[in-house]
Amino acid sequence: MPAYNPTREDLARTVGSLLAQTEAADIVIVDDGSRVAVSQILAPHADITVLRLNRNQGITAALNHGLDYIVGNGYEFVARMDCGDICMPTRIAKQEAYMDAHPGIDLLGAFADIVDEHGTHLFFEGTSGGREAIGRKLQDNAAFKHPTFFLRTSSVQRLGGYSTAYPHAEDYEFMLRVYKDGDIDCLDDVLVIYEKNSASISSKNRSAQLWSRLRIQLTHLEPTSLTAYVGMARTIVTLLVPASIWARLSQAYWDRTSERQIATKAR
Repeated sequence: MPAYNPTREDLARTVGSLLAQTEAADIVIVDDGSRVAVSQILAPHADITVLRLNRNQGITAALNHGLDYIVGNGYEFVARMDCGDICMPTRIAKQEAYMDAHPGIDLLGAFADIVDEHGTHLFFEGTSGGREAIGRKLQDNAAFKHPTFFLRTSSVQRLGGYSTAYPHAEDYEFMLRVYKDGDIDCLDDVLVIYEKNSASISSKNRSAQLWSRLRIQLTHLEPTSLTAYVGMARTIVTLLVPASIWARLSQAYWDRTSERQIATKAR
């Protein structure tokens, strides 16, 4: 979990949800040069390791620093988390069990309950239907939220870590790379509560993120895929539409998607 100038409340909420897991896990927090060190805010705990960078280097560098530590210490799996979000108590157990049962999967996601800054539910986000459905969605955007990532460290060693070439869209590029060179899946379970915050890194760097997304789509373009061109067109439209309007359109999209997935499961 990378952290940069986290509030005491956000840190406590997220770490509390991690310590409450039904399957115990070591917690690695990368303090990305916060003004007040995370170790000064957080009470010491045997299951928590804080790695502090001497200056703010950005989320991609912090993520890769954490991955280097985790891979170097011989862990089999690594789960992503963002400060301020909440893990459901069974998150680690369910994702680990699925990975154990499906040894070919490199990256596993899950559904997220998207809430506003007051904790009010907005919509669910994720992609059902396995590799094929995820591949279609990846032509357009990320198929599930970054804090739901559950990775094999052996896959990180084979496929590499996060690319620094695509600022604020490192998760999307990583997913596409895994899809092309490995295997990927998403659990239907809602395992993370994700706070959609106007002060988040993605919100504050929306334009840069969208330009990175467009470059990623061009880099990984499948020339014969109509869906790929539709995905790029959607990214261009998103750049032109004000963020407040696009947020409402995005919510409507995920609401409709969730309804279809629920109806499919019911059948």
